[in-house]
Amino acid sequence: MVIPFLRRGLESHEACLWVVSRTIGVLEAIEALQRGYDLTPFLGNGQLLVVPAEQWYLDRGQFSERKAFQKLKKFIEDREHRGYRHFRGVGDLAWLEGEDWPAFQLFEKKVHQWIQEFGLTAVCAYPIQQCSVTQTKDVLDHHDSVFQTKL
Repeated sequence: MVIPFLRRGLESHEACLWVVSRTIGVLEAIEALQRGYDLTPFLGNGQLLVVPAEQWYLDRGQFSERKAFQKLKKFIEDREHRGYRHFRGVGDLAWLEGEDWPAFQLFEKKVHQWIQEFGLTAVCAYPIQQCSVTQTKDVLDHHDSVFQTKL
């Protein structure tokens, strides 16, 4: 699901971001996107950024809302300076541990407002099979649409 979602964004001249967890890894994510598709121009001009979730979301091993928002704001500002006006992103949330869950869910509410405000197109990829019933309800509460797929 992520591959066609991001390819569509690249082809539509959208700045694309993929925050990947260790379960996928940056190199594996790029290799998956490149299968039958040349990413060289998109990586070279900064239209596509693939980063590890731990680098994006965590500060000293703990989720940091401040850091995540700083990274997102910088990504948008940098891409706007490069001429991009539309943004698309995927957050792989397999890194999310139970102790970070409450803080991350508050972050999700704020991100949802950003998505509305800036017209972002986003996918939050939760490992829903590993979520409790309460966690699944949280995901449903914070997202306009939810569907399940096997990766």
